[in-house]
Amino acid sequence: MAIKEINTYTFIGNLGGQEPEREWKEIDEEKDVINCTETFERPCLLLKPLSVLTTSLPGENGAERRLPVLSNDDVSIELVTGVSAEPAPASRDRHLVCVQVAGSGTVPTARGDFDLTQGDVLALPPGTAGHNPHGGTRLVVYTSRPLHVAKGYPAPDERTTVAECLHLTPGNVLEEVDEGVSGGKHFELIENEDLMVEMTVRADSQRIYHRGFNQDEVAFQLTGQRGTRTTQGEFMLDTGDMLWIPPGCSHRNIGDMLTTRIILYTRKPLVLSQEYSSRAERVAGAA
Repeated sequence: MAIKEINTYTFIGNLGGQEPEREWKEIDEEKDVINCTETFERPCLLLKPLSVLTTSLPGENGAERRLPVLSNDDVSIELVTGVSAEPAPASRDRHLVCVQVAGSGTVPTARGDFDLTQGDVLALPPGTAGHNPHGGTRLVVYTSRPLHVAKGYPAPDERTTVAECLHLTPGNVLEEVDEGVSGGKHFELIENEDLMVEMTVRADSQRIYHRGFNQDEVAFQLTGQRGTRTTQGEFMLDTGDMLWIPPGCSHRNIGDMLTTRIILYTRKPLVLSQEYSSRAERVAGAA
């Protein structure tokens, strides 16, 4: 089947306001994707951080758990669940993005309190993060440089009145988002020079392929179950799963369930944390 593929040659995030360099191509899905013979320097990886994090191991109690998953020099990605009495040490000197994955509650910070429900996004400057008194589960990204509401967010003025803190409610702006060329609703949330955070909401298969260069891509399945077809095979993501896609790997989302994904793009290559690998092995061994 002939299908369009968009190639992105520069980092998709905010680099001085420049648009990323892109090129459209036409490919044969059967030949170029399903039966791909390309070799890849790095593999796609299907990760299950929510399942790993929420599986209790002998000796653990109900306190907060943090699971670092992926990182580079500028960005760290982790999953957090449970009640905490104090903020994470990393929040003292790094900017952070919190995406509410499950549960809800009020997040206290040094500059005000924020009510988060599933899918809400909270970006905070260093030293403002508070403890987590209500539990729930969050995807947390730490980054070295200041964060901004992305230029593609459909409500650029939607921000708190608390200086330098950003509270976005993507679920409230879906009606303002037009369906894109790939189908579904796809829009940017938060960005800086090293990181781009997006959301995609769709109930059908993506109509085009995407092949990104000079960036790593991480898809986090926020709701539902959806597959991704790539030049390295097909991967099925359940709620809470991540798919780590290296540069040069063509991919598109497939399936007909209504789902939401958070997409993270990083300028530098990511590495898998030893803590994730170790805990995943312990959870597998305890099963």
